Formats: sequence, C-alpha cells, structure tokens
Amino acid sequence: MEIGKRIKAYRSLLNFSQDDLAKKIFVSRQTISNWETDKTYPDIQSMIALSILFDISLDELIKADLEEIKMKISRNKVNQQSDLHTKIMLTSTVLSALSIGLVVAFPESNTILLVPLVLFLPGFWSSLKLETFKKENDLKTYKEILAFSQNGDVNALREKRTGQKMWLVDCLIVLAYGVATLIIYIIAMAIVNFCKQL
Repeated sequence: MEIGKRIKAYRSLLNFSQDDLAKKIFVSRQTISNWETDKTYPDIQSMIALSILFDISLDELIKADLEEIKMKISRNKVNQQSDLHTKIMLTSTVLSALSIGLVVAFPESNTILLVPLVLFLPGFWSSLKLETFKKENDLKTYKEILAFSQNGDVNALREKRTGQKMWLVDCLIVLAYGVATLIIYIIAMAIVNFCKQL
C-alpha cells in the first residue's frame, strides 16, 4: 500500500513528528507509525483529517491504493465463490456416493436410480464453475490457487510450470478423486449390507 509512504512524505514535508501529527488528527503516535509501516490502514475519518491537514484531496491521498483495494475486494468475492463451489462439489460427491447404497438396498425401485444422479449434478456444476475460474485466471497448481487467494505473486509460480509435470498432476488429481469416491461407495455398501443383516 502506498498510503503509508504518502503520510510519511507529507508529514516530513510539514516538519511534523509522528507525535505532532497524531495530536493534530486525534490519534496515537503508534497509530501513525502503524499507518506509515503499512501495518494498518487509516479509517475514513482519519483519511479526511489527513487530507485537510496536508491540503490535498482525498483522492490524491489514496489514489495509488484504489486499484489494489479493488483487486483485493474482487479476489475476496472470487475466493468466497470458489470456497462455496468447492464445498458444494465435495458434499455432492459424498452424498451421491453414499446414495448408491440406496440403489443396492432397493434394487426393485427404478426411481431410486435417479437419487445418485440428482445428488451428483450440483457437484458436477460446481466443478465446471471451478474449472472456468481456474482457466480465466490461468491457475493450474494448488500453490498458484493459494497465492491468488492470498494476493500473492502468481506469476513467479507460473514460470515454474512444465507441461509434463502438469499432466501428471492432473492425472493424480483425477485418480485421487476417483479413489475417494470409490472408498465412500464401499463404505455405503458396507453400511447397506450391515443394515440388511439386522
């Protein structure tokens, strides 16, 4: 963030110490220090007081930070959506795998066959949404997704990619997902068989 540097520059220009500036805008010296070292961000009232004291517009005080703030807000929304889609996908997969036990328990019912399919569809839709998100943001690895969600440097991680490595990672992800679904299915079958014996 640039606001810390701007506050320090304007404070120095007016020959104010951190303590002098703090007294003029009714905050503590530690607060000024935190702003200047980018540990915290000034609230709107403090920014207005600073802009009046420094005789600059509020826009001039924060203009360099606006794009970064917008990007963080945008990434926050994207992260919330991707978290939601991940939860939907995992829940749907578990429920559809478990519901296969119903198909085995009631083989004479044709409508029961629809239950696993209906439970699987939201997960499939969510996985498509996640893949679209990954393609739009050119994210391939878990480290890239994590860096993107934490506003980190994704470009440095992208440079480390190799085609062969990515193919292997994709295969392992599909295999792990399939094995996890199979394990859940086996557990569901064991539960159905146990219940039939009772």
